[in-house]
Amino acid sequence: MGSPMRTLGFRTHVLLAIAGAIGVLYSLSRPWYAVAPPAKEEETGIGDIHGPLNQFFDGAKRWVSGGEGVSGWQALDHWAQMIGAMAAVSVIGALLCLAVPRVQALGRDLTRYGSLAALVIVAWKLVDPPGDNGTWELRVGALLAGLFAIVLFTCASGVANAPLRRKVPQRTFSPPPAPPVYESAG
Repeated sequence: MGSPMRTLGFRTHVLLAIAGAIGVLYSLSRPWYAVAPPAKEEETGIGDIHGPLNQFFDGAKRWVSGGEGVSGWQALDHWAQMIGAMAAVSVIGALLCLAVPRVQALGRDLTRYGSLAALVIVAWKLVDPPGDNGTWELRVGALLAGLFAIVLFTCASGVANAPLRRKVPQRTFSPPPAPPVYESAG
């Protein structure tokens, strides 16, 4: 018999959505792109196999280990501002979901659509860097942004899909009516 799966609570989703948004903002200060090195002609010997896959793996090593490059704020310009704004909108919406029931519906929409917009813009900029695509290579900031945007979207969706909390009216105690008094027959 397996143990029952436990889910995260509402407040945990709110905290993780906030952490995801902070991570997205942090990733914008890290290098997102760097100039790709020119393709080099490799000498092939007998039994050596060189091709595009080797160049891909060399590039992947530079993605995570390369510390040089242009930060997300500089490279993306107004798109970085939009990513930051959508992350902030998601946080504001998540906090509104914790507030009074009157603003929870607004908070759900802000959280849902803000996190979706942040994820879509980050994914777009991962695939299509600014300028000529052959000029730029990804760096660790872009990969972190993708990871944190997924965390933000996943947890913000959990917040937005939670049932609305209704204000429960406070009931005051009212004692039950007194039992009826019957006259005896005598």
